[in-house]
Amino acid sequence: MKKINDIVIEACATLGLDFYDIENAKQGNSDVIRVMADTLEGISIIQCVELNKLLCELIPEDLIAGEYMLEVSSPGAERKIRHLEDVKASIGKYVFIKLYEKIDGEKEFYGDLEALNGDVLTVAGLEVSFEKIATIRWAIKF
Repeated sequence: MKKINDIVIEACATLGLDFYDIENAKQGNSDVIRVMADTLEGISIIQCVELNKLLCELIPEDLIAGEYMLEVSSPGAERKIRHLEDVKASIGKYVFIKLYEKIDGEKEFYGDLEALNGDVLTVAGLEVSFEKIATIRWAIKF
């Protein structure tokens, strides 16, 4: 039997969407499966609805124990940057970084992602190794 991840990836490909992520979460007493997909132009509400309908058809009833809610959305304006490939694609974006250890007395930084050399990112003039980053995501600049 296919795993949920495989089904979601297949459904995204069928609709011409880029699979971004899947999360399993609890919301009150309910299980929630959050599916995030995107395109280079961004994902529309209509595309989210189409993906939701397709997933409802493809996910066997016995694959997930108990009741669950299925949510389909874009990764959002403050999407996580998960891999070095995501970092490379995000150069020029305004980002938020939270480090495992302080640099110059700080663990959190905002700034433009300027460069990536190997696994070292340059953000607002600060150089930091990707392995020292606890969280990095796009941020909204006000």
